Amino acid sequence: MAGAQATEAPARTRHAWVMVLGDVGRSPRMQYHASSLCKTPGYAVTLIGYRGAALIDELQGPVAGGCLSVAYLPDLPLLLRRLPRVLQLAAKALFQLLTMLWLLLVALPRPDVILLQLPPALPTMLVCRLAALRHRCRLVFDWHNFAYTLMAIGMGRGHPLVRLAERYERHWGRAAHASLCVTRAMQRELAAHWRVPAAVFYDRPPDFFRPASLQEKHVLLQKLQPALASGLHPQDFVAELYASGELASGDTPCTTCADGGRAEERPGRPAMVVSSTSWTPDEDFGILLKAAELYDGRARRSRHRHYPRILFLVTGRGPQRAEYEERMRSMDLRFVAFRTLWLEPGDYPRLLGSADLGVSLHASSSGLDLPMKVVDMFGCGLPVCALSYACIGELVSHEHNGLLFESSYQLAQQLLDCFRGFSGGPAGKQGRRSEAGGGSSLLVQLQRGVAGASMARWDDTWRKTVLPVLEGASTGPTC
Repeated sequence: MAGAQATEAPARTRHAWVMVLGDVGRSPRMQYHASSLCKTPGYAVTLIGYRGAALIDELQGPVAGGCLSVAYLPDLPLLLRRLPRVLQLAAKALFQLLTMLWLLLVALPRPDVILLQLPPALPTMLVCRLAALRHRCRLVFDWHNFAYTLMAIGMGRGHPLVRLAERYERHWGRAAHASLCVTRAMQRELAAHWRVPAAVFYDRPPDFFRPASLQEKHVLLQKLQPALASGLHPQDFVAELYASGELASGDTPCTTCADGGRAEERPGRPAMVVSSTSWTPDEDFGILLKAAELYDGRARRSRHRHYPRILFLVTGRGPQRAEYEERMRSMDLRFVAFRTLWLEPGDYPRLLGSADLGVSLHASSSGLDLPMKVVDMFGCGLPVCALSYACIGELVSHEHNGLLFESSYQLAQQLLDCFRGFSGGPAGKQGRRSEAGGGSSLLVQLQRGVAGASMARWDDTWRKTVLPVLEGASTGPTC
C-alpha cells in the first residue's frame, strides 16, 4: 500500500548451550562464556553441567532475568554409589551416557550452537556430536587440555585404557564444526597431529579481577577471621596473634582499624602469598611445603630480621586437600603459617587483589595448557612464581611479570629474593599496590611488569575471537 511504512520483523533469538561435564561453579571459563553470551543481544543461554559450587555473581542477574537457564545433570543415584568400585565406574559411565542422551537429544530446547569444554571428553564429544546432528546446529569444542593425558597421570601413558581414550579423543576431535584452544602450542599440536584447526583464545581476566583497596582487604580478612584464627601447625604465628590478644578488636594480622573506621596497614604485618589449587596429582603441593620449610629455616637464622613472616593462603577443593593439611600439622614453622580456604566466588578476586605474591604449582599433563589462576592473578596486579614447563612462557615472562621455578629450592630462593627487606609498606590509593617499602627491588620490578602489561580483558577479546567462531567463522591459524 502506498505510504505504508515497512516494519522489520524482530530478530529471532538464538539459543546457545554451554556445557561442561563437571561442576559448573568450578568451571570459570565456561561461566565467562555464558556471561558474555548473555550480554550479546539476541542470545538465550543454557549452561549445562553438575550442581556444586555457587555460580559467579555475574550470572545471577541473567538467571533471574530469564536470559540464562542452568540444566543440572543428575548425580549418580545412591544405590549405584554403593556398588564395588569397578562396577560403580561402569555404572557411572552408563548413567552419564543415558542421562546426557535424554537431556541433549530430547529434553532441552533446540540450540543453534553448542559450546563444549574439553576435557572431560568421554562421552561428551560423542553425545554432543549426536545432539548437533539431531538439532542441526553448530558444534564448537573449547580445548583446555587433552583428556587422555590426565588419565595417564594415574595409569601411565601405555595403559590400554589410556591408549583407547587417546584414539577416541583424536577421532571425535574432528567432529566439531570449529574449535577453540588456550595456547599457540596446543593450536600447533592440534593442527599438525590431530588435523583439527583451532583458534587461540587465551584465558583473560574479567573486569572484576582487579587490585583490592585497603578497605576491601580489611573487610575480607575480618570475614576470614574464623579460618585465620585456627592454627594448622604448632607455633602458628597467626593463631598466636589472635590468642595473645595482641590484635585489637576489629584488627587482622595485616590490617588495623584507625579512627573513623578507616583501614590501615598493620605495622610489621606478614607478607601475604596466595595459591589456588585443585588438590589433584597434577599439582605437587609438596613443592610449596618444602619451599616454605626452607624459607622458614633461613628467616630464623637471619640475625637482622631481613625476612618477614609469610601467611600462605591456599584456596580450592580437591581429593588431596586432607592429606596435605595433615602434613602441614606436623611441620615446625615459626616464620610461615598456612591456611586452606574455600571462598565465595566474589571473595576470590578480592583475595588475589589483596596479596603480595602468587604461587602457581600447575604442571600441565600435556605441556600445552596454561593455568587460569595465573591469568586471574595478573588481572589483580599480582606477580607470580610459577612452576616451569613447556609453554608457560606464553603467559609468564621470567623476571618481568613473574618468576619461573623448577624445584622447591628455587622457589624458596625466589621467596627470599622477593621479600628481603619487606616492611608491609603503606597501601597505594585507588586499590593500586604501593611500591614504597613493599619489598625488594625484585618484587617492585615484578609489580611494575604486571602493571605495565595491560592484559586485555575477557569481554573485549571474547567479542573479537569467540563470537565469530560461534556464529560460523572458520578457525584458521590465528585468532
